Parts: sequence; C-alpha cells; structure tokens
Amino acid sequence: MTLSFFAQLIYLMCGAVLFLLGFLIFREDSTRRLNRITAIMLFLAGLGPILGAFGLLLQQAGSPAEVDFTFLQRLYILWEFFFPQLVLFSLVFPLAHPVLTSHPRLPVWLFVPHAFHLLLSFALPDPSRLPALRQLLGLTPGWPALLQPLEMLLEGMLSLLACAAAHHETHFAALNILYVLAAVAFMQHSYQRLKNPRVRAQTRWVMWGILASLALYAIAFLLPKIFPFRVAPELAYVLAIACLLIGAGALAWAIIRYQFLDVRFLIRRSFVYSATSGLLVGAYLLIYNKARSAVNSVLGLNLPLVEVIFLLIAIIAFQPLLSLIESLVERWLFSATPDYQHFLQRLSRDLLSVMNPGQLQEKITHALRQALGAESVHLLLEDEQQQAFTTIIATNGRSEETHSEVSPTEVRFHREGQFVPLLARMESPVYADDLQPQISDAHEKEALTRLRSRLLLPLVRHGELVGILSVGAKPSRQPFSYEDMTLLTLLSNQATIAIENARLYQEKLQKQRLDEELNVAREIQRLLLPRQMPASPHFDLAAINLPSLEVGGDLYDFVTLPGDAIGVAIGDVAGKGVPGAILMANLLAVFRATAGRSLHPREVVANLNAQITRTTTPEKYATFCYAVLLPAENRLAYTNAGHNYPVLMRRDGLLVELCHSDLIVGVCEEAGYHEHRMTLAAGDALVFYTDGVTEAVNQGLQEFGKERLFEVIKAGRQDSAEGLRNRIYEAVLQFTGDMPQSDDLTLVVVRVK
Repeated sequence: MTLSFFAQLIYLMCGAVLFLLGFLIFREDSTRRLNRITAIMLFLAGLGPILGAFGLLLQQAGSPAEVDFTFLQRLYILWEFFFPQLVLFSLVFPLAHPVLTSHPRLPVWLFVPHAFHLLLSFALPDPSRLPALRQLLGLTPGWPALLQPLEMLLEGMLSLLACAAAHHETHFAALNILYVLAAVAFMQHSYQRLKNPRVRAQTRWVMWGILASLALYAIAFLLPKIFPFRVAPELAYVLAIACLLIGAGALAWAIIRYQFLDVRFLIRRSFVYSATSGLLVGAYLLIYNKARSAVNSVLGLNLPLVEVIFLLIAIIAFQPLLSLIESLVERWLFSATPDYQHFLQRLSRDLLSVMNPGQLQEKITHALRQALGAESVHLLLEDEQQQAFTTIIATNGRSEETHSEVSPTEVRFHREGQFVPLLARMESPVYADDLQPQISDAHEKEALTRLRSRLLLPLVRHGELVGILSVGAKPSRQPFSYEDMTLLTLLSNQATIAIENARLYQEKLQKQRLDEELNVAREIQRLLLPRQMPASPHFDLAAINLPSLEVGGDLYDFVTLPGDAIGVAIGDVAGKGVPGAILMANLLAVFRATAGRSLHPREVVANLNAQITRTTTPEKYATFCYAVLLPAENRLAYTNAGHNYPVLMRRDGLLVELCHSDLIVGVCEEAGYHEHRMTLAAGDALVFYTDGVTEAVNQGLQEFGKERLFEVIKAGRQDSAEGLRNRIYEAVLQFTGDMPQSDDLTLVVVRVK
C-alpha cells in the first residue's frame, strides 16, 4: 500500500464521516439555526478530503487527458467556504455572540471574499489570459480623446485584476488563517461564560479539535502560499491525514461522549456501531485481498482455498468478533455518557441513601444538570412550616449577568398562592411558558423569572404536592427530546419517594431530639424536688410528683424554719418541656433563697413574684401556694398566688377549702399578696394539689374533678399522710385507666400529729 493510496483511503473515510455527522446533526433538528450552520460546516469540511481523494485518484490513474484538471482545481475552492462557515459557527456556538444581534448582515459579509475568490478563479484562473481580455475590451492605443477617461478606468481595473489574479492565492491563504483565529477567539469568549461542565467539555473538544486540525492544514497548504518555503508532498499527505483524523475525531468524540448539539443517544450509538462494523468489514476485505495476492505470488496459482478459508472465518468468527468490538466500544465510549437507563439506576441507588433534604436537593439538581446539560435545575421543597415551597438560587434571572452580580437568594411560592395549586393539578411536566399566562400575581411571576424555568415538574405523592422540579433551558436552546422527557418523568417518581423518605427520617430525628429534651427536663425536675420528707415532731408529711409524657412544670418543696415551723410550697409553671423545667428551676432557686428569711408567706411570695417578673418574659408565669405550719401557735399561715385551693380536713371529717388567692407570680412586679391564717388541731389534714389531679381524664374524657377528690379525702380521714396520699393517687389512677395524661400530677399531704 503506497502513501498516496493510504491518503486516499483516509481522505474518503474522514470525508464520509464528516458528511455523516453533518447529516445526523441536520436530521436531529433541521429547524434550528445552529444545527443547520453546523451541518453545512461539516458538509463543507467533508467536501475537501473527498475532492482531495478524487484528485489523488486521478493522479494515480495517470491524469487522463479527457479530465479537465483546471476545472477540478477551481472546484476545489468550494471547500474553502468552510472557513467563513466556521466563523459563523463560532458566533452561534456554544452561545450566540452579541455581534450577531448588532450586525445581522455579518454572516453575508463573511462569505463575500470567498465568493469573489471563486468567481475570480473561474473568470481569470491564469494572469496570462489578461492580454486576451485586454484585446477583447479593445484597449489599444488610439482611443478618441473623449473616451480617454473610460480607457483609463478600464486599464486601472485590469491592473487591479492582474494584481488579484497574481496574488489572490496568497491573500486568501492569509484570510483563511485569520478566519480560523477569529473563530477560535469567538469560541474562547463564549467558553469563558459557560458554567455547565458538559457544555464546557463539548466546547473544549470542538474548539481545540478544530484549532489543532486547521493548524496542521495551515502548515501543509496555507503557510507555503504566504511564506517562501515548500512542504514535501509526502509530508503534506501526513499532515493532511493527521488534520482530518484530529478534526473529524474531535467532532465525533464531542458528539458521542458529550452529546454535542444533543444528538440522541440511540443515534449516537447507531453511528458508532455502524462505523465499527464498517471498519471491521474494510479490514476483513483488505486482509482478504492481501492474502489472495500473497498466495498467488507464492504459488503462482489462483486457488479457491483462500476464498473458502475466509468464507469460513466470516461465518464462524465475524459475528462474535463484532459483538466483542461493540461490547468494548460500549464500555469505553458510553460508560460515562448519560445513558438514561444507567443514569436512573445509579441515581436511584444514590437517592435512597440520602436523608438530608439539602443534600437531596444538591444531588438531584447536580445529576440532572449533568444529564440534560440544562442551564439551571432547582428542586423546591416545603419549608418547615409546610406553608411554602422554597429553594436557594445563585442567579438574578438575567441572562447577561456576570459572576460579580450573582448572589444567593431565596425563591418562595406559598401554598395559598396561584402557582402551587395550579401546578399541583398537573399530572405531567409542563412548560413554564404555558403556565405563566395563568398567573397574575406579580411576585410569583417575578419568582418564575428568577428561576429561569423552561420546564416544571410537580412531584406528587398520594395526591399531595411534595416538591417542584424546575429545569432551565439548554444552552443550545434545543427543545427537550423524548428521551429527556422520559428521564424527567421517571426521575420525578424516584425523587418523590426520596423526598418522602427524607421527610419521614427528619420527623423521626426531630422526635428523637424532642424525646432527649424531655428526658433532660424530667431529670432536671427529678433532681430539683425534695428526695425525702423533713422530719417533724408535729407534722406527718408525704408528697408525690408524677411527670406527664410532655413534662410539665409542677413543683413542691419543704423548708425547715425556726421554732419547728415548716414551710410547704407547691406550684405549677406555665409551659412544658425544657422551657417549663428551666422556669421551675428558677422558681425553686428564688424560693429557697428567700423562704428561710421570713415566717410570713406573703413576704416570700411577693419577693418571689418580683424576682421572677424581672428575670422572665411575661408569658412565663406560675401558680404558687406557700404555707407555713406554726406548731407553737397551732396555726397555718398561707399565701396563694393563683394556685388550686388547698383543702383542710378537720379531724371530724369537715372539709374546708382555703379559697383565698391573689395574682399568679411572674406577671406584675407590683402585684399585692395577702397572708391568711387558719387554726390547726391534732388530726387535721392538709391536702395541696395541682390541676393534674382534678383535671385528670378517663377514656370518656371526663375529668376527675373536685367532688371525687373531696370524697377520696373524706374516705381517708383516718389515714396517715402517706396513706392519704396513696389513696388519692390510686383513685386517680383507677379513674384514668390507660388514658395518657397531658399534665403532671403533684400531691402534698400534711397530717397534724
């Protein structure tokens, strides 16, 4: 095989590949300007090597006399329209350049020099024809004086024509190099504005592929026309072959690997399989011819044995070999490309392991941005109050914005607005342009603009909207294909399940955190309450506190005072959980700090109220009852700040409710408190309780109530303090059964000895 034959083969193959790529891009969407421009560019690029191969073939055939080589050389100039077409391509890919908007006739002017070049090549291929033209125009001495100006004008035009004919090859070689540099500069300018990694990869391969291949072409054919040096024909063949392989290979790689111009996956795969099958068949035929020639030259006979062997090879090995090659190509070329089936499988596995809504948003949007090449993808999820769908975007919604203008902002759509109910009724993806006219709310219109949505997908679970997927336009402005819509529909189902799983997981975590807080609150409450009853020769004391599931703020305490006096305190702070436990701790701390300094409950409660009011907010308050048992005077002094009335049971069973009460503590610092006194006698019993006793409910939601409490107290007239406490507690338990209670139950019982 000679170098010339090898060059012909490569020229034809690369030309055919470029034609086929141009056809695929044109067929993908012939209505788009970018597809048409790219297809024409590839057709022109493919025309060069095919004409070159044809010229080499004619040279190899001995330059038949009947072939007009001059005409073929002029025809070869057609392929040079590739250079202005390349500049036009760089003005629309990957982004439309603003110069096209400001100069709409620029594409036409790009082609004018090459049209003149072609016209000049056909009209005046050789400067030696100028004398004939001069004679044709009659430019001979002796023109009348009146026509002298016309003669001078024609002479000048012929001089310019002569100059152009002599140097146009050089000029257009330089012009083509300038076109290449301009195209690369335009693409580099657009490349700097790109954010999507896949589109950046597409542009990078296309840009550097074109630059590298045309640089080789310039060395082989353009620069020798400008500068005084020659390139040997063999070296020119090698450079041209490398130029074609690099240029066609880079474009094919950008299409196959990076979805250049969003050519569909099935078409890309069919193209690769067809190309590999063609290469296999070509190699098979080449080997067959070589083997047949070798056998003939060695044996000098034309034996049919070679045909039989190669036929058997074709029958036995061709299909397995083709399958193996396809498998290798599949693994090499498409393992990292967004094959939607593999993409969904991989993403589904990843989504199942993500339970954080923020990470879920990032993973879904990042994966879709990679798969679709969309300018923006946003996943809007419900806020904590479940009143709106929100997301954070890093754009202001303007296509011309720069990085310095971009700042993260929130986009919010309320459930009660127009957008969310409208989208919730959709059962499939909907274009934002179709939805926007139905929205009159200015804020929602502005939010949609900032999202730069092209397509909106409602994520619905059991008839309820759980999320909104917003997909922006592709940089190429290519509409979403059938494959894209199928991917988005399937992915929306996966995303809906993942969002629901993440929400349930977050609710579980929240419940765990609340349970831990409640355990802390219970522990605080348990440690603050007295661990044992004070010993007294005059009083028998018993108490109990049962925190509810939500942990309330019930408290009780005892203070040993001078003269065997004992202070008994009981209270109920507002609020539950940790806040209630903290207020309870604060209340007890202040009480214990002040109770030992006075035998007058009024002073203790007033001081307690002042301290709590100053150190807490108005919504934090407590009921509080403080009684001082004075054995020396056989009396009881008490001050009640809004708490349940204590019950005094006389020895004969008479019940007296101590119905004096003042303002709760923690609301008004100047509140006045009064002290009340009652006589006590041996055998009397005092019962202090919180509303967890009287407001305990049974399965029928009936409250235990005061009447039942009084009956139980009467029934325990002979009981000790502990016995009476247990009787009341057991009565409440028997009444409520298994019904969970929402409030603490606290009892303090004092029996006068």
